[in-house]
Amino acid sequence: MLNNKLTIGELAKELGVTIRTLRYYDKIGLLKPSDYKEGGHRLYSIEAIVRLQQIQSLKFIGLSLRDISSLLETEKIEQKYLKEAIIYKKKELTSQLEELERTINQLDHMDTVITDQQHVDLRIFCFIIHSIIWEEKYLDEYNDIKKSMYNLPHIERAELDKKYFELFTEIKELVSRMENPASIRAQTLIQKLIQFSEQTISNTIERQSIKSFNHLDLLDPFTTEEREFLKEATSFYMNNSKS
Repeated sequence: MLNNKLTIGELAKELGVTIRTLRYYDKIGLLKPSDYKEGGHRLYSIEAIVRLQQIQSLKFIGLSLRDISSLLETEKIEQKYLKEAIIYKKKELTSQLEELERTINQLDHMDTVITDQQHVDLRIFCFIIHSIIWEEKYLDEYNDIKKSMYNLPHIERAELDKKYFELFTEIKELVSRMENPASIRAQTLIQKLIQFSEQTISNTIERQSIKSFNHLDLLDPFTTEEREFLKEATSFYMNNSKS
């Protein structure tokens, strides 16, 4: 400290701001140095420190630097103005908190989905995460449809996605081993997939979902080869089911 004045580095450390921030405040005239030492280095007096504390306090309740600059020209302000700023900041933080809680729930969801997977297929993993994000955006469209997969409790929905993850993973394994779509194992898997889908997704929801998906560039959990395998295996299954 030089003659009871702080250098810009000392001030930044003392009040937990960056040197870059202090330089910006100087540039816009919000907090000017009290003096300069040899070489043009900024020095700040006690009065400047107090002003920086005021700036930090008013920023804390969400005021802009422009508003802060105007307010610091006076010693008193109407309580109503500060109260409005506090209420707005609380709403903003509450919204951020709700978003954090949603994100934590989604992370818990994915943790449950991959619990029993020693090796996780990245394409399926990203597909399910992307689906969750999509549902968060468009969920209101389905809130009025009871007993749909969109209204399941979090635990039940996580178990449902976990089952789909397992089925999708098994499909990829069959394709990687060049399994015949008409083989017993492939047909057994298709049967499980169809039956499970019928148990969890109503025809109405399925049609609406597919219609919405067509308007969105959603991730696909399967490669072209895997989709072709599914198409052939399903076609073979349906033809045999009719006979």
